[in-house]
Amino acid sequence: MPKVNCAIYTRKSTGHGLDMEFNSLQNQEEACKAYILSQAFNNWEYYKTYSDGGISGGTMERPGLKTLLDDIRACKIQVVVVYKVDRLSRSIIDFHKMMQEFDKYGCNFVSITQSFDTSNSMGKLTLNMLLSFAQFEREVSAERVRDKIAASKAKGLWMGGTPPLGYDLKDKQLIPNPQEAELVNLIFTKYLELGNIQATADWMNQQGYRSKCWQTASGDTRGGHLFRHGSIQRILGNPVYIGKMPHLAANKVYVGKQAALVPCEIFEQVQSKIGNSKNGLREYRSYIRQKALLADKLFDDKGNPYKLTSTTKKGQKFQYYFVRNGIHIPVVQLDGFVLDTICRTDLSSLDLQTDSSQIGVNEAKTCLKRAVCIKTGTDCHLQLELDKNAFLDVCRKNPMQEPRQNDLLMPDIGKNTITLRATFYIDNVSSTRLQNGTANNILTVRQLNESLVRGVARAWQCKKMIESGMTSREWEKASGMNKRTFARYLNLCYLSPRIVADILEYRNPRNMSLKELMNLAEGNVDFLGQEKGWKSIIK
Repeated sequence: MPKVNCAIYTRKSTGHGLDMEFNSLQNQEEACKAYILSQAFNNWEYYKTYSDGGISGGTMERPGLKTLLDDIRACKIQVVVVYKVDRLSRSIIDFHKMMQEFDKYGCNFVSITQSFDTSNSMGKLTLNMLLSFAQFEREVSAERVRDKIAASKAKGLWMGGTPPLGYDLKDKQLIPNPQEAELVNLIFTKYLELGNIQATADWMNQQGYRSKCWQTASGDTRGGHLFRHGSIQRILGNPVYIGKMPHLAANKVYVGKQAALVPCEIFEQVQSKIGNSKNGLREYRSYIRQKALLADKLFDDKGNPYKLTSTTKKGQKFQYYFVRNGIHIPVVQLDGFVLDTICRTDLSSLDLQTDSSQIGVNEAKTCLKRAVCIKTGTDCHLQLELDKNAFLDVCRKNPMQEPRQNDLLMPDIGKNTITLRATFYIDNVSSTRLQNGTANNILTVRQLNESLVRGVARAWQCKKMIESGMTSREWEKASGMNKRTFARYLNLCYLSPRIVADILEYRNPRNMSLKELMNLAEGNVDFLGQEKGWKSIIK
């Protein structure tokens, strides 16, 4: 009879009591182990225990559960044993998904305190009834918690979470922090002065101010970060600062127990100003338009203008240039490339002792008249037209100090215009939902793949170890690598010079891993074979 590997899964919805010497998870595990031992005649053997402490059964986002499912897919487990059905899941839909996975990989499921056989219709009905009650219990518990929060908010009580800037928590009450209260008032005053949320955030960061820094009950330190557009906007719109207690889920605001930090008239002025800008969206777009180097100046080869759009990922905003039915390019990356191109302009043909290497964004925006982007495969040909007089005026502020490098760009100098032509390489990344509702592929300007560069540099270090006469044990100890890894690095010393040049000049897949490069070097000894494989990757 073949061995049957039995995995135990335990779960507890809250973290309360997990620090006890003998907790609920251990109790579940011991009971399940005893049951597995009683099935020794069926050749059952204990394999492993998977636990999730302090996580609700209404979600699949559980580390222990994910590891369990991965091991089931790897056919390491034949039986999953739990104390009760609701330990595995309290959601009927999630449970059925898991049962489909179990059946797909030949894994059985056993609840030691609830006897049923899922091989017949009656057993399946019993299981569904148990799950229905488990889900009902979870939903009733959630309703009780929501009702308690709503009642507490109506009384003006703080119901936990990150305390807002300006207050400290003491006995579950918001107590004003004098130093932070001054900072809150400064934010409101500065916004009324500047009239722009992002400009207010930038000013606060430049002055050295940071977001609230506080310690959790477990002793972890959080906060103390740079201010962002979103964090300033939340502070400016938070009625807590005028002595109110918002209940966002019910869209209501109650009288709070905490002391007010901001005068009501200032708070109302700020709300009026933000409301006129559609919650700051219009002013944010205006701010980005002022900051973007190519705003209203970038066109495609058909004369269609690129516009600005944005998306939010993990609370951070990203801006893109886009043209209808065309491509999307990150603002920061393309602006950086354009600025670098302008800074590398060779002005020697004008016989002027001037230098363009120190031009900043504001100066470049002043002298840039128009930019045209033409996409051909993975290449984008960029043509920049500069105002000759404005450009030379800016350059004269930076006299030539020493000879420039040989990688300068030769411009076409006309009567009133200086034209630059450069090529950047692009990658396609996964589609992203943008602010304008589209979901197109984003093109990113290829950047230096530091992983590949470090790999090549380390390969030459390995080669020097061998050339210095070190023994295998000595270079294994010095490099911290075994012979197999050392040999794979060594293969990178014999890459085609064209591939190395591509890596250093950004002509490579931005997301390519060092492992893939090693496989390429190991599988192709001659340069032609390597270059053929390389070209197939970067296309």
